[in-house]
Amino acid sequence: MNKKLVFIARCNFGLAALLLSGCVIASGGMRIDNIPMYGQPEIERPEELKRADEDFVKQASEGLGGREKASIAWWLQGDKFMSEGNLDYAMRRYNQSWLLNPNSFRAYWGFGRVLLERGQLDESLNHLEKACQLVDDEYQKVALLADTATAYSVKAYRTGSDNINERSKYFSLANQRYEESAKLDPAYPNSWRGWARSLYFEGRYADAWEKVRKARSLGAMAFPPQFIRALEEKLPEPR
Repeated sequence: MNKKLVFIARCNFGLAALLLSGCVIASGGMRIDNIPMYGQPEIERPEELKRADEDFVKQASEGLGGREKASIAWWLQGDKFMSEGNLDYAMRRYNQSWLLNPNSFRAYWGFGRVLLERGQLDESLNHLEKACQLVDDEYQKVALLADTATAYSVKAYRTGSDNINERSKYFSLANQRYEESAKLDPAYPNSWRGWARSLYFEGRYADAWEKVRKARSLGAMAFPPQFIRALEEKLPEPR
């Protein structure tokens, strides 16, 4: 096992008694470690948890060569749990990453991804936009912009056709973020793949096909057959 992950496992076990005290229930019935930034500033952090936070930061930083490296290690653990569909554990790791570096774009990106999966779209977009403001890594920015675009697309789709102006606004923001992502790295297939689906829901079927072809040319993950069938029903693939 990777030495960093071994340390993380040991550190988590060693701090279990401290962090279990963080399992406070917020007013909505959710544990505060499953809420971005532990619900702060709206939920005041008790003194005993502040001390636990300080102990955690000290141990993690010493074990992984500084707060920045430790923050990235915990963020990667959060991404691992995200890939497994374990949103609560992902949020807990992103919170720990944030504790280690409150000014890192990575933790806010993680918050936004979890909240998007939970259907908390406005909160998700707030955190994703915060991440876009803080991002200082051009390589990671490509995927961050694509994820932010996806969140705007979902927001647009769920706004409903009865509110045309709001719907158009969010689709426009989605297109803007997808375009920024594609310009930064035209070879990143997920930007084109997500853009194609967004354009379909916007009703721009010819443009959606254009993005489908681009994504395929870059070796993107195959589109779901039901999506391609739905697009073909709206507009046969142009030749």
